[in-house]
Amino acid sequence: MRHEQNRGISAAWNTILQHKADADICVIFNNDIRFLTPGWLTRLKHFFLNNEQIGTVGLPLVDEPGFYDADPRWDNPPGRVGAATGCDFAVRPKDALSIVNPDGSRGYWESLISFHEEVHLGFELADRGLLSVMLPWPPTKHAGGQSFQANPELVWRAPCDYVPMDMFLKYVRQSKWYIPQYEEQYAENKVDRMSYSRVMAAKAWGVLEMHEEKEVWEIKGEQVRVLDEPQKVRHVAVVDKWPLRTVRWLDRQGQVREIDTF
Repeated sequence: MRHEQNRGISAAWNTILQHKADADICVIFNNDIRFLTPGWLTRLKHFFLNNEQIGTVGLPLVDEPGFYDADPRWDNPPGRVGAATGCDFAVRPKDALSIVNPDGSRGYWESLISFHEEVHLGFELADRGLLSVMLPWPPTKHAGGQSFQANPELVWRAPCDYVPMDMFLKYVRQSKWYIPQYEEQYAENKVDRMSYSRVMAAKAWGVLEMHEEKEVWEIKGEQVRVLDEPQKVRHVAVVDKWPLRTVRWLDRQGQVREIDTF
């Protein structure tokens, strides 16, 4: 399946989910993922079929050229997260497509294009009690950044009605991520996708109102500039609120394990 034009990551994932809407589980990988060991499909499938109220499930990544299969990190239990990694993950299409976004798209918020899209969906699922998880094994390697090097049209975009240009400029100029050299592009009605998506997400998650009240909030013992890290606000609101659960998974030896502190 091909899009005639590059509509961004969210739209591509939604096309896959809609095409596989009748599937119980949909597994999505970037085409720059390298599998380092077998067993990924067995473990993803086992986790969904042996646990309830699950959102997205991801596999761990390694940065080094190789990996050491004796590293004790692979023996850790699964971890609760706001959203699984956006380059190697699985989700139930019926759950993902039940989410309706501010732009009317179902599944991944298409107006975000390519930043915070997996986080927003993960948070929306978590708010319904469908928690996301990262499995401890098996690891994969991701050629990070290749998507945007190969697709420069994803770096700059036009603003949408959800966050007009004047609103974006108001908040981006207060952010630590602000790059003054981008003002030339802003004057041409072009915005950088990461900064713009961050403001969009902050609006959707109620963070802009918090920022107007005060710039720095204490979140889980940390002083956080909420405009710069809106995901930390939303995580507490929709992920941390759920009590601990019991989950079952396959360890790297293929043995069933269980913990009650997920």
